[in-house]
Amino acid sequence: MIQIRAVVVYSHDGRHRVVPFKPGRVNIISGDPRTGKSSLLGIIDYALGAKEIDVPEGKVRRNVAWFGLLLETGRGQAFVARQLPKGDGKSNEVIYVQADGEVPIPTADMLRATTNRDGLRALLASWAGISDYLHEPPPGQTRDPLAATISHALTFCFQSQSEIAQRKYLFHGSNDRFVAQSIKDTLPYFLGAVTDEYVAQQQELKRVRAEIRQIERKLAEAAAIRGEGLGRADTLLAEAKAIGLSTLDDNASRQEKIEALRVVQNTPVPSATSEAGDDVEFRRLSDVRSELVRQQRTLQSTLERARSFEGSSRGYAAEAREHTARLQAVTVFEHDAPGHACPLCLQDLPEASQVPSIGDLRAAQDYIGERSGAMDAATPRIATAIQEVETQLADVRRRLDDNRTLLTAVKRGSQRLQLAADTEARRAMVLGRISLYMENIPQMPDVSEQQVRLKALRMQEVQLDEAVSTDTIQAKLDSCLSNVNRYLSNYAKQIDLEYSDSPLRLDSRNLTVVADTPERPVPMREIGSGENHVGYHIVAHLALHTWFASRGRPVPSFLLLDQLSQAHFSPDTVPDNGVTQEKIDTDRRAVKRLFGLIFDVVETLQGKFQVLITDHPDFSDDARFQEALRERWRDGLKLVPDDWPRAA
Repeated sequence: MIQIRAVVVYSHDGRHRVVPFKPGRVNIISGDPRTGKSSLLGIIDYALGAKEIDVPEGKVRRNVAWFGLLLETGRGQAFVARQLPKGDGKSNEVIYVQADGEVPIPTADMLRATTNRDGLRALLASWAGISDYLHEPPPGQTRDPLAATISHALTFCFQSQSEIAQRKYLFHGSNDRFVAQSIKDTLPYFLGAVTDEYVAQQQELKRVRAEIRQIERKLAEAAAIRGEGLGRADTLLAEAKAIGLSTLDDNASRQEKIEALRVVQNTPVPSATSEAGDDVEFRRLSDVRSELVRQQRTLQSTLERARSFEGSSRGYAAEAREHTARLQAVTVFEHDAPGHACPLCLQDLPEASQVPSIGDLRAAQDYIGERSGAMDAATPRIATAIQEVETQLADVRRRLDDNRTLLTAVKRGSQRLQLAADTEARRAMVLGRISLYMENIPQMPDVSEQQVRLKALRMQEVQLDEAVSTDTIQAKLDSCLSNVNRYLSNYAKQIDLEYSDSPLRLDSRNLTVVADTPERPVPMREIGSGENHVGYHIVAHLALHTWFASRGRPVPSFLLLDQLSQAHFSPDTVPDNGVTQEKIDTDRRAVKRLFGLIFDVVETLQGKFQVLITDHPDFSDDARFQEALRERWRDGLKLVPDDWPRAA
């Protein structure tokens, strides 16, 4: 909620002037022309963060240094002041803001830059309760997404002198097509067709779609790495099932198929011939073959160990002989030489040198000679053992060849055994292909969790997309507008506007009021007389603010109407030149009906809505008008005193 407690203008010499207002009430400034009444709208708009100043050239523009507003917010009070542009500039970023439970109006020397325009707009949006709503244009349109801001909300709060009697445009600034489009885009949000829940759902939909794209990328990368691997796995499984090596269902997941192939690879495959029947001779020959294969493996292992030992012993003997030859040099020395004497000069050597004695060298020579002799003696026996093993191995291989010949002859005599042999060969071939595939398959991550998550996200996307769809929002918007139209019709009847006996509606597509007559819809631009134009502007804005206030929507809770009586009469009008007293009285009654409607609506809303009116009339016979009159700008009283200096 934002309402205005006071408008404050500051002079260049440090003085200031306060124009007071009451929140939740009607506030009227009545005065003569050229006293600054119409400047109030531009002052308030500029102080609330307008892009450019919209105050006519004159005393207000040249004799004022700062525009200030004392605001009532839902959190207390706030004072906002903005420095006027220098020279011929259109804007100034020097802005002062102070917020508290209660804020006294600061003096001129206290004003300084505490924020800029963007900071001020963010604060105002927070005080008004505007959330992070972002309008997404329909598919096919090139407009950028539009975020609702305080500027959009303020289009419902102002009706300038040139706008209030305009027959073509209903809202502040909507003669600009870009402003008009922004009103159309944000109206569903400000009316409540788009709630904070919608905003949260919209953000959640974006997050869900982003996560879906991320998971889809990961799955695509996994598929690219896998290539045709899954098809290859399906082919191998089909072959394995055809020969009885697997029973996995075709609808199994990729991970299950890979596991099934791994089981086939690591499970011993039974001999197909053993399953062929009761051929006793074939089974006997198969058992003999198994025993011969076992003997062959045993003999082969024994032969390999014997040859390894033979090689090691021959190497040891050669090394021993070479070492013995080197030790033969010790025989040149005397046998009784001291243990630690030099072998050549027999001089004693230091104990620390630790040189082996001649006796130690002779003992080593004798030991190595004995070991070398033993190895030379053992070598013929090792060769004999190897020859015996080779003879046995050759015999086993011969018997295996004979066994193979007999098995082949038996299988040829039995068709069933021939089929079993073919099956066994096929199994061996498939098993080999499976082993090759499993050795070369890419190391793929398990994507089953991502697939389950993707399915859940897509279901959530459908639900959220339906909740934020254009059709859903349009249905809610139509419901909101139906309630606004009810207020609109009632208010139009109360002040007896033309076509008020027909159903009236706010056309959100064309931003106008339409009367649905039995013949055809009649838009506001086709309704005659300035009185009707002013009346429809007022009743439309009162209807909207009644809805905004009753629903707690994030729109500042005030409406400024400038010169609402202009279409009826001037206060200086006298019965003359064809203007009768009866006509003047009729116009007065029409204007008083407008004021009466405004008073009634504000009172009904019980402090939730404030109206500011700047106009010429001063109805001394109307108690409510007089109670709402805050200042009379006549007899020299103006917004800006005459003695305020211009900018240096």
